[in-house]
Amino acid sequence: MTDGTTRMAPGGVTRREAVALLGGVALGAATLGLCGCGSDAGADAKAAGASKADARRRRGDFRIGVLEIADHAALRRTRKGFVQALDAAGVRHRLDVQVAQNDFLACQGMAAGFSGGEHDLILALGTPAAQAAVGATSNVPIVAAAVTDLAAAGLLDDAKRPGGNVTGAADLTPVERQFDLLRQLVPGAGRVGILYCSQESNSEVQASMAEDAATARGLATTRYRVAGADGLEAAVRSMAGKVDACYVPTDNTVAASMGKVAAQARAARLPLVCGEAGMVEAGGLATVGIDYLELGKAAGNMAAHVLARVQREARRRKRDAATPQPTADMAVWSPEGAPSVLVNQETARALGIDASALDTASLERA
Repeated sequence: MTDGTTRMAPGGVTRREAVALLGGVALGAATLGLCGCGSDAGADAKAAGASKADARRRRGDFRIGVLEIADHAALRRTRKGFVQALDAAGVRHRLDVQVAQNDFLACQGMAAGFSGGEHDLILALGTPAAQAAVGATSNVPIVAAAVTDLAAAGLLDDAKRPGGNVTGAADLTPVERQFDLLRQLVPGAGRVGILYCSQESNSEVQASMAEDAATARGLATTRYRVAGADGLEAAVRSMAGKVDACYVPTDNTVAASMGKVAAQARAARLPLVCGEAGMVEAGGLATVGIDYLELGKAAGNMAAHVLARVQREARRRKRDAATPQPTADMAVWSPEGAPSVLVNQETARALGIDASALDTASLERA
């Protein structure tokens, strides 16, 4: 396996530059000549590229575009599990990795770069990345991972039978248990802040689930939405004296800035119960959640099956518009194992919280 980065090719020569290069040849002749040669050369290059890609697929050598909305621990762990599963299945592959750093417009451009036919599959990590990939292509198979709810995100209609070119591994976290954890760690809490980025539809889904879980436990909630990473620290500071604890779902924007968010929360003596372990490792108080390495392995196993179908189609030279996508009948994977509790002991000590009496058995039950 190799790991590279794709870049967009530089723009074409302008008419003025072409005339200068031709040393004053008449504009009409130059234009006709350039258009004719350029068109033929472009068609030939495209045909040659398609032929090489088909030959590569028949050999079982695959090129995978990896689109990540942000760089944070959960997505890195997911990608690691994905590669481990492909390697275990004996899939020969090259990864072209693009990280959007929470720039949603850049993410769309990166997705478009994976849609030209050179890539055999797109791994989309995070809901915004998956939405960008689906918006960019209906031909390249897409395996999404670290997406809360693929249907709610508008990626497909039926999780059991997607029907199109996208399927994936969902990471819906056990929100109810996370609020049980919050009640055990902060028994005197009465009001909880919910912190997330308003641009992430997955976080809106979890925020609603968090409100329901809080209400069922007699807790009041306040949503603290931010438009981007720049507003996170101010949002945490604004919670001081207004809430007794803060809940953070599996939000990519928050996860990528968790160190700063956790520092502000600690200064405000505000316990952060988080959606996933990477946030806790970055300074949050605690979570009960899924293993993103296993999530990545599930996505990798799905990708291995998709690529096997891609290879069979290439060998039969059967791929056309009427052929169902390799993902069409591949149901979305959901976590099956028991979740795990993780407490950041350093953060707990700084907040004066004793986590030794946690009932982990009830929180981690299958």
